Amino acid sequence: MIEGDSTEYELLTKWAKNFDCQGYKSCEIGVRQGLGSMIIMNSVKNNYMHVGVDPYANLKYQHYDTTEPLEFDYTDQMRDTLLNDLYKYRNEGLFTLANMTDTEFMDHPDHKNSKYSFVHFDGPHMTKDVLTEAIWFANRCAPDTRFVFDDYPYYDMPLIEKCLNYFNFKIVAKGQSKICLSNIHKEL
Repeated sequence: MIEGDSTEYELLTKWAKNFDCQGYKSCEIGVRQGLGSMIIMNSVKNNYMHVGVDPYANLKYQHYDTTEPLEFDYTDQMRDTLLNDLYKYRNEGLFTLANMTDTEFMDHPDHKNSKYSFVHFDGPHMTKDVLTEAIWFANRCAPDTRFVFDDYPYYDMPLIEKCLNYFNFKIVAKGQSKICLSNIHKEL
């Protein structure tokens, strides 16, 4: 059974349910065990490919603005279990793992020229990292795009929201730990 390490997966499901990706990619930054990616792949429609981004390998990094760098339990064994758990999606050409950091992903030629219609931000939770990712994806967004941010109270979401307003993104729904912004302003 694929597990998650967060809350409000029901909101991720609701916001992804029948969302038309219009042939563009979806992405999750911070795959861990794969629950978020599986929910997205099972819920959206007309998705070209879902890209999961996670470096694994027990890297030491600062996760929140107010904490010291820590080593997390994102082992290569966890990655291998994820790949096995998502074999069906990989075999059908619906999922690929970008086994790298978010920064490496954003610099990689296989990804930086793509357009994305649904993105779940669940990787590093430092304001500067989330802001960098959000602007990178905003520059590559499809005509109708949804961004879902996990654990948004832990970073400066008002700043990120303000910056995304310049790309025509607005808050369309929110919970206690997840928030959804879209460049098509229909409340969910």
